[in-house]
Amino acid sequence: MGAHNNIHVPKESWPAFMWYAIEFFIVLGAGLGISLNSMDFFKKMGFNDSMTVWAFWGIIGAVFLVYYVIVRPIILRRPILSKI
Repeated sequence: MGAHNNIHVPKESWPAFMWYAIEFFIVLGAGLGISLNSMDFFKKMGFNDSMTVWAFWGIIGAVFLVYYVIVRPIILRRPILSKI
């Protein structure tokens, strides 16, 4: 019996952009977690609801900025979750 060349290999058919999407949602989850945990601090400082919304999205934006501008290009220097 001969071997067949029609075997499905998931690594070869997995789209490369999916690793970037997974990385994005991990960073988004981390930003949401950090932001949600720090909202009580801003409410205790006397911020009203509209200011806490600005602080919430500002913290998420800061997490994205730090990760994609500092951590990823300088410290990691390669795509995350690739070649697994």
